Amino acid sequence: MGKWQTLALRVKRLISHNQFILYLGVFIFSFLLYLMIQSSPTFLDPDSFYHLKMIKLISEQGPIINFPWLQFTVLKDFYIDHHFLYHVLGVPFIWLLGDFSGYKFYTILLNSLFVVLCYALLKKEGIKYPSIYAFLILTTSGLLFRISLAKAISSSLILSFLTIYCLFSRKKWLLYFISWLYVWTYGGFLLAWVITGFYCLSQGFYSAWIEPGSQENKHDHKLARFLVATFSKDNLQLMIATISGVITGIIVNPYFPRNIKFVWQQLVQIGIINYRGAVNVGGEWYPIKATELITSLGGTFILAIFALAVFFAFIKKQEKHTIFFFFSSLFFFALTLKSRRYVEYFVPYLIFFIAYSLNYLLSAFNWKKIIRELKEASRIIPILFYLTAILVLVFVPAINIKDVYHNYVSFKRGYQFDTYAGVSQYLKENSQPGEIIMHTDWDDFPHLFYHNSQNYYIVGLDPTFMYNYDRKLYQLYADITMAKISDNLSELIKDNFKAKYFIVQKGREALRQNLQKDSNFIKVYEDKDAWLYMIKY
Repeated sequence: MGKWQTLALRVKRLISHNQFILYLGVFIFSFLLYLMIQSSPTFLDPDSFYHLKMIKLISEQGPIINFPWLQFTVLKDFYIDHHFLYHVLGVPFIWLLGDFSGYKFYTILLNSLFVVLCYALLKKEGIKYPSIYAFLILTTSGLLFRISLAKAISSSLILSFLTIYCLFSRKKWLLYFISWLYVWTYGGFLLAWVITGFYCLSQGFYSAWIEPGSQENKHDHKLARFLVATFSKDNLQLMIATISGVITGIIVNPYFPRNIKFVWQQLVQIGIINYRGAVNVGGEWYPIKATELITSLGGTFILAIFALAVFFAFIKKQEKHTIFFFFSSLFFFALTLKSRRYVEYFVPYLIFFIAYSLNYLLSAFNWKKIIRELKEASRIIPILFYLTAILVLVFVPAINIKDVYHNYVSFKRGYQFDTYAGVSQYLKENSQPGEIIMHTDWDDFPHLFYHNSQNYYIVGLDPTFMYNYDRKLYQLYADITMAKISDNLSELIKDNFKAKYFIVQKGREALRQNLQKDSNFIKVYEDKDAWLYMIKY
């Protein structure tokens, strides 16, 4: 054996006997990839400025109970920080590294920990080649884009997969605690109930239709077997743990009881009903085209098709957990078709389905024997077999690596850290604390809020909050900012919004011209981002 072969063998033995090195390697690789994505001095989503400001305010003032910054929304009277724990955990990072560097580091760390968690769960479940699936989670475009937005997405994914770990391991008290933390960390905490529900249903489905022996007794009532297995004692305890954990998190909460109304608005009205026909909501809430979804999956789409074929071909050989990920993937697929933002859940659940579905194939067959038999049967078939394997092993990573580069480039085109910094500084120096500022759109608010929390604003975070506050007022605001109204603008703004200044985003030329026709608007500031007009009273 040569010198290099001996060294390689020793390294392989060291790694196999020291699992910490494997996990550290996954973490470092993930950290470096996410660091590359976050290397630009930009945020791709304006909401990142809001989250950073909340972390900053909590570090200076403690929990933010009241939110006067959005004067014409329901948040003025019914605000809760539904990312409270996420914001609290970010405080040390901005203390140590500063605002933008600290928040980016915090995002990279959470993202990397999520990948390590997925890798650990796959290894614990005995899935073959877990590093391949960790690579897919890292590089699949749809997830990579969403998880890198510097928002609470990775914290929700971590908690959802910790919920799965608790369900698989039947750790009821830990499940209760995780469900409680979910409420304090992320607004979509009802996913804990959804995940638990699908887990119990998959247990029932497996027992009634797939479990060995389920077909032997034809007189056995399938529905009865399904119900008995779904609502078994263990499953009921898991359901109780999740439900009670969420309820505890809602009640034992600094924002109780007003968080109940907020939950209705955030989860039902925004997350499920969604007034995208009547309100100009963010692009993430709109449906995704089939071609765009396939593109966002990249090389993972190829494996998903193959995994589905294997799943149905060998459905009687599949495990309970494969059934769980099949149903949960379908659920998130349906949500993604409704609102593209749910791709952040669909992708990891789909990858876990692929991993579990293919695991039977990779474990059950003696591939050396199969290839030997193929050679004996025909010389062409083994060649085709190898070519297919090579295409998959080369083509899938190549597509995903290309997608990583495209995400890296897209993040370089994001919002600069100083967006609206100039106009915000002018307002801080020339306006009175608490004065209301009119602005062009609801997604201007996070930038303005970060740079200037001295003043108050019209609408932000989601236009539904203003729509629920006063639908007629929202329509008036939309008509003014979209330049659909051009007469008596200063009087309309003074009478309805009490604003003394109007920030007009660069590019809104029609709106700017409308303001210039009214002598009560005086331009007092201009920079690369905006024009600022003072309204004469």
